Amino acid sequence: MRPEPLGYDSAMGTGPARQPSRQASRLPPITPAQIIDRAVELTRDHGVDGWTIRQLAAALQAWPRVIGYHVGDRDAVVHGVVEHVVAQIPVPSADTPWPEWFRRILHDARPILRRHRGTARQIVVLGPVVTSFAPALDAGIGSLLRAGFGDHALDIYRYLANIAFMLVAAEDERDDFPHARATNNQFLASYRDDDAHPGLAAAARIAGERPLNRESIERQERDFFDQSIERSIAGAEVLLREILDRR
Repeated sequence: MRPEPLGYDSAMGTGPARQPSRQASRLPPITPAQIIDRAVELTRDHGVDGWTIRQLAAALQAWPRVIGYHVGDRDAVVHGVVEHVVAQIPVPSADTPWPEWFRRILHDARPILRRHRGTARQIVVLGPVVTSFAPALDAGIGSLLRAGFGDHALDIYRYLANIAFMLVAAEDERDDFPHARATNNQFLASYRDDDAHPGLAAAARIAGERPLNRESIERQERDFFDQSIERSIAGAEVLLREILDRR
């Protein structure tokens, strides 16, 4: 389940209101980079929605208004977190054929996004609004243009990226419901021998053969991600053939 927000007087600190000033404590001044770095750490530990500005300030041993002065409100801090996370995703070289280009970047992106729960949803909802996304957008659309997608290049890029990021976002959300898979299997199990509902019976059999330990579930999620990316690329290839045939 989603971790409860850390208490203001928790192990993260007693809260800026109860702390002496950084100057009195002989601590160096806070910088915007420090604020984002600590917010990234909190995101790795609790997800992008699992911390507050006050908790971030406590972790920095600073007043909340210092964060506002250097970075802005919480949305601005989250924007900085997403900027930091996206910058970690390696961008394939420009001469990589487009199917392999997307395979590489999307597969490399998944574990990075999963380590920063909630950032994938931010990207899906807000789009490529962070500057660190620009190199990937430029290279990816460029690879599609060279292949012949023409004016369809932007839509294909969005299609492939959104498929991948939405799958990661769904994984992130499922972390809040650790028993959902077992509950679903129990529901399907009631149809296992139901000849009147062959589809449900088959689903029950297939689900019942899949282990529910953590390692197996993670492997299933990874395999489903891989298959989804391959099917999506295959669909884009069909569109490309249609575009080229019309020319």
